[in-house]
Amino acid sequence: MPLASYQAIMAMGGFFALLGIVLIIWNKREKERYYDSILLRRRDIKESLTRDPDRPWLSAWQIGGRISIIVGIMLLIIGGVIWIIS
Repeated sequence: MPLASYQAIMAMGGFFALLGIVLIIWNKREKERYYDSILLRRRDIKESLTRDPDRPWLSAWQIGGRISIIVGIMLLIIGGVIWIIS
């Protein structure tokens, strides 16, 4: 395999790892915005402070970020191993 192939695999791995980090940070900001904005509009402050019931759709960015980081790390490892072997 030419050197460009390994670099492409490792570049995709780096992209997915960075994308995962960005998605996890985005999730944290969205949760803070949601719970801070809902605090002012709700009469029931206990629900906002204890975050009960939990909103599972707020964790979607975090789950996607974790999957993206795993895929990115796997691509980086695979690209590195193939590069070292050949």
